[in-house]
Amino acid sequence: MAVQFKNMNELVEYLAVLEVRIATLENENNQLRAVHPSAGMDSHTVAKTIARALPQTSLISPGFFKRAFAVWGHFFVANLIISIIVGGAYMCFVMFVLGSFFGGAVQSGQ
Repeated sequence: MAVQFKNMNELVEYLAVLEVRIATLENENNQLRAVHPSAGMDSHTVAKTIARALPQTSLISPGFFKRAFAVWGHFFVANLIISIIVGGAYMCFVMFVLGSFFGGAVQSGQ
């Protein structure tokens, strides 16, 4: 989001708003750390905690090909399910039409 300023006063006001937001967030962060004493972890521990919270799936893997094949696999399974449903409906329709056609031909004696 690129913010365009017309004059220096708008820039100063915008920076003041940001400083208030930062102060509020720092205050909330200090309150959360007071409530949860284990929140004073180092960044490595925080990263491990976040990794445990994320689902273990290849869709969020750092490797490009692993992500690509995971997406392709999901696409393939979804396409297979949709094809089976649409194919089944098509087969029922064809059997109905051909059954009506040949049933009428058989009853008329041809």
